Amino acid sequence: MTLSILLLCTLAADPATWWHTYGDPVLADLIQRASKQNPDIRSALARVAEARALARQARSALAPSIQANTSAQQLRGGFQNGIIRIPQSGAGGGASLITPFETGLIAASSDMRWELSFWGPNRKQLDAARSDALAQEESAGEVRLIVAAEAAKAYFDYRGDEHQLEILQRNRARQAELLDLTRQRAAAGLATQLDVDRQSALLSSLEAEIPRLHARRQTQLNRLAVLVADRDLAKRTLPPAPPEWTIPALGQGIDSALLLRRPDVRAAQARILAAAARLKAARSELYPRVILTGLAGRQATNLTGLRLGSGNFFGIGPQLVLPVFTGGRLRANIQASDARLEQARIEYENELLAAFQEAEDAIAAFRAEQERLAKLAEASAAAKSALALSEDLYRAGLADFLAVLDAQRSVLELDQAIAEARISALLQSVQLFKALAGGWPAAE
Repeated sequence: MTLSILLLCTLAADPATWWHTYGDPVLADLIQRASKQNPDIRSALARVAEARALARQARSALAPSIQANTSAQQLRGGFQNGIIRIPQSGAGGGASLITPFETGLIAASSDMRWELSFWGPNRKQLDAARSDALAQEESAGEVRLIVAAEAAKAYFDYRGDEHQLEILQRNRARQAELLDLTRQRAAAGLATQLDVDRQSALLSSLEAEIPRLHARRQTQLNRLAVLVADRDLAKRTLPPAPPEWTIPALGQGIDSALLLRRPDVRAAQARILAAAARLKAARSELYPRVILTGLAGRQATNLTGLRLGSGNFFGIGPQLVLPVFTGGRLRANIQASDARLEQARIEYENELLAAFQEAEDAIAAFRAEQERLAKLAEASAAAKSALALSEDLYRAGLADFLAVLDAQRSVLELDQAIAEARISALLQSVQLFKALAGGWPAAE
């Protein structure tokens, strides 16, 4: 039953395309390149290849094993060495039975061994190896998911710094114009030098943030270059982003079936299957094992003698192996395998609980950022209206310049907060995609 659920979840899960939801071709290209070039992913795929090879190795134990042997020796000895030569009859006599002599010995043979898998451990070991391979495949999927999420986060952080720079550049131009106006009014006696100094300080503080944002943006670009395994990417700038990113509507909660899409949860399930198969293999060591063996060959003193005759030998027959006394080794192996199965079950429970927490935390954080973004938009509209009114009153000489500075500072802070909230909402959506392995709670 567990294997059926695992296979169904494997077929249903498709975490490889969740980033297309945002409708950003630049992001899609970066993640696709990372999925092919990232060293962590390549290393995970190598571990998958290793696990599959070990599964094929375990399967080979179910097939007969046949070996061919050849040998050539030059022997010298006599009766005292256990080697004799029968003397030929005839006139003139000859060597006696105990006379030392030299002779060659050439042998060719083949032997076969086949363990009949009635209740032996070989088939259980094959099941365990296949489950190990499945666990490695799921672990490779988890690495792909992590790399894709990290690439998306670095990309959105890059776009966030880029947007912050655009906001600062716009405000910098606006503040420079206002500084010129303030200097003109001070020259005409309509403003004080204090107003000029205040506006100049505000402009300088804006300009001081620009290098820091450039450095942050370059840091994210370097991070993307590492994830994509392309060092040249750090020397370039990314193509323009779309005007808006598409995020699906969020439902009320998550379904437990969504959590079974997670590759770490499915890997934990596969490890349970592997541990259970090894426990069965350990128990089967208590039962008899039937082995079919065979041997056939030929011996001769020279190459011409390697033909049918009295030098041929062969043997074939079953062999029954039954453990009688092992000093408790088999029972201890069963207990150890049982403990490993319990560990795998506990690990699965822990993975499932961690998946619930990660998903629920991501949903809560995403909802909070959405609500925060709506409130910041309302505050920004009010702040911009207050700034326009304070500038009109200042130009008309009906308000102090300090009110203009306060309004400008409020607008700038809110613009930056909105930009940060938008990027934060995108980052939380990426975290939710990662927590659900590409799934998304459907809106009701």
